[in-house]
Amino acid sequence: MNRRHLYRSLAITSVAFVSLIISGCAPTPEAKPTPTVTPKVYVYAPLTGAKYEAGTNPALDGPSVACKIDNLGVARPQINLNQTDIVFDEMVEGGLTRLVAVWHSRLPEQVGPVRSIRPMDPDIVSPFGGIVCYSGGQLKFVKMMQATNVFNANETEEQGKGTFTRASDREAPHNVIVNVNKLAQAHLELAPPQQMFTFAKTVEQTTAVLEGTPVEHLRVDFPDARAEWEPTADGTRWQRIQDGKPHTDIVDGQQITAKNVVVLQVKIDRKYGYVPKTVMVDSGKAWVFTGGNYVEGIWSKASQTAPIVLNTANGDTIELARGNTWVELMPVAPEGAIKVTEGVKPSPKPTQK
Repeated sequence: MNRRHLYRSLAITSVAFVSLIISGCAPTPEAKPTPTVTPKVYVYAPLTGAKYEAGTNPALDGPSVACKIDNLGVARPQINLNQTDIVFDEMVEGGLTRLVAVWHSRLPEQVGPVRSIRPMDPDIVSPFGGIVCYSGGQLKFVKMMQATNVFNANETEEQGKGTFTRASDREAPHNVIVNVNKLAQAHLELAPPQQMFTFAKTVEQTTAVLEGTPVEHLRVDFPDARAEWEPTADGTRWQRIQDGKPHTDIVDGQQITAKNVVVLQVKIDRKYGYVPKTVMVDSGKAWVFTGGNYVEGIWSKASQTAPIVLNTANGDTIELARGNTWVELMPVAPEGAIKVTEGVKPSPKPTQK
């Protein structure tokens, strides 16, 4: 090898060696960690179907509280009926009505006025489990309620616990007020309620909207009481009218509204004399009002602890809108009657060719 080639080879070797040293000593850039995205977890309220992010509503992990609510004119406006998940309107003596109101997803510190128990209440309340609160009642009816799977919070036994109080601005016996939040917090060992109804994903997918008829007005007659409902202007809710006057909630001052109104035609058992018993473990006709529409169907309840099942005439499940529900327990004729004033069905759109 001549000298020129030797020098050239040495130069190439030196450059390669230096490059190797430099590349080996240069710091390797650290890879940035990929951020971990934790997907949100959602839960649904069993009595309304409402969607909540997990952990944002601790009330859902506790029991429901059902209370007997007075519905006489002197008892209205009642306290926090617009915070309920489900309300049952039942006939009592004299053809008047009283309410079984159920709170779960929202637990106010005041509800009322609370009154006494009736013979159909064990069958109404038992599917929810949890707690039932009332102010006395005939001993045989109280014993019927105590024989259920529900914790009984009677005014007498709750003395000194801060759960029952007497309002000074209301006349007795229409002045019993209950703190359902405190009552539920004292019994967190009780399980949450089971789901009562089946809910569609959206209002547009409810059975009444998909298959039903538009409604302008609904009227349910009892012997000495009248419940009426009208759709709101946007058709998403129903506004309640009691005995010819807007039925309001004294807390928010607003008319009582419901996402769903369910009317069940029920038999009346007279074995307790002047105190009528609504027969709940049975079946019969049903009318379901959702999204400004209604659909007729069949209701059934297999046992005291079973939920109410709503089906269409062909056996399909009737799906309600997510939200609160009022159930009108309408006696069979001649004591009860229903009148639905239908609205105008939208004209079908012309087929595009």
